[in-house]
Amino acid sequence: MRRFLASFVVAAQLTISSAPAFAEPTTASPAAAQKAFDAGQDLFDKGRHEEAIAKFREAYSITKSPNARLMVARALLALGKVVEAYEELAATRIEAATLAEQQPKYERARDSAAADLAALEPKVAKVIVALAQPEGARVTLNGTELSAERLGVAIVVLPGKVVVDVEPAKGAPMHREEVVVGGQTKTIFVAPGAEAQKTEPSAPAPAESTTGGGVRIAGYVVAGLGVVGLGVFGVTTAMAQSKYDGLVADCGGNRCTDPRYADVIDEGKRLDTIALGSLVGGAVGVAAGALMIALGGPKAAKKADARVMVGPAGAFVEVGGAF
Repeated sequence: MRRFLASFVVAAQLTISSAPAFAEPTTASPAAAQKAFDAGQDLFDKGRHEEAIAKFREAYSITKSPNARLMVARALLALGKVVEAYEELAATRIEAATLAEQQPKYERARDSAAADLAALEPKVAKVIVALAQPEGARVTLNGTELSAERLGVAIVVLPGKVVVDVEPAKGAPMHREEVVVGGQTKTIFVAPGAEAQKTEPSAPAPAESTTGGGVRIAGYVVAGLGVVGLGVFGVTTAMAQSKYDGLVADCGGNRCTDPRYADVIDEGKRLDTIALGSLVGGAVGVAAGALMIALGGPKAAKKADARVMVGPAGAFVEVGGAF
């Protein structure tokens, strides 16, 4: 059925000699055009797209029918030649739209080409090459030379890197590289000195500290641990003293030799050991922390005064100055 409809469309086009066209058809017979189109359709259906393109072009050269050109575009697309297919579809849409003004039967070819173009838009990009001094310049886009007529107009390319080289009539050659993405239209302006100078980003200047450096912060931590150690010393000393007072009361002030108190004596000795270790560690921590706080700040910061205070309520660090 599709073969019959395609043949009918081509045959109908061939019988209308008054249809406007962008180029004059050849003197070949309508039968030859129909035969070429049918052969191209058969090859297209079999996946032999290169051979199909040759037949569709043969039919187009006879009739200048947008339908034959539409099939050329679709065969190119089947071969993965996206840019060439897009260009053929764009030309088909223009030709079919012009013919459809007088012959509505070409509206279908116009709409089909427009739909295929819309589907391809995200898969292609467009580049506009503009020159400040185009006279006498030789311009290439991705290695392909551009004629003067193609400067300043959109050129379809595949997404990715595009390279523009310009050899002006006078002056040094110019080279530009850009990256384009699907669906994008980018203008590449080429002129002497038009390329922006690339500069290395400078590292931001470190902000001046006004609250102290890392050593000072560590000093607060060390001093805090020292204070905790002194606190442990106070608690364990009080517990050991309580057990000692209990033994004195139970043993009448004499040395206890009763085995019942062996565990109490061992616990008291353990508390004494913990208290001594806490005292030494706490004192060292407080002293070291105070020194780090006083001397560990940045040069721009004012040194703080620190003093270790020990009283009946325990030990603590008193710090004064600006932070």
